[in-house]
Amino acid sequence: MKLELRRLHQRDFYKLTAIVDQNIATAASLEWPFVRDAANMFINDYYTWGIWLNSGILVGALEIKEDCETAYFVARQWQGQGIATWAVKHAKELFADRQLWCLIHPGNRASLRVAQKAVMRIKYLQ
Repeated sequence: MKLELRRLHQRDFYKLTAIVDQNIATAASLEWPFVRDAANMFINDYYTWGIWLNSGILVGALEIKEDCETAYFVARQWQGQGIATWAVKHAKELFADRQLWCLIHPGNRASLRVAQKAVMRIKYLQ
């Protein structure tokens, strides 16, 4: 399994909308339904990277906001395989000159676990 982070572009719109379901949208604070306008805003207005498997399969996304807040998600069928942890660790390497951090709801155990494994600074959403 070869993973890579690549910036998302307009041409990735359909792949992105295909992997965002209502649960992911809710957990990631994305607009639902996640249709063209929401996807375009996610791609254009944020510093959003796709998490790509074997150079062609979009399995998730990672965004890094101006204040270095980092958010991430992985499509349901790819969860639990270390993909999000790899993506966050890789982002920390790419942005080594900045301190990335996460804002996580305490009940989101999966995201908490990823952030802890990646040794991210965590702020808790209340």
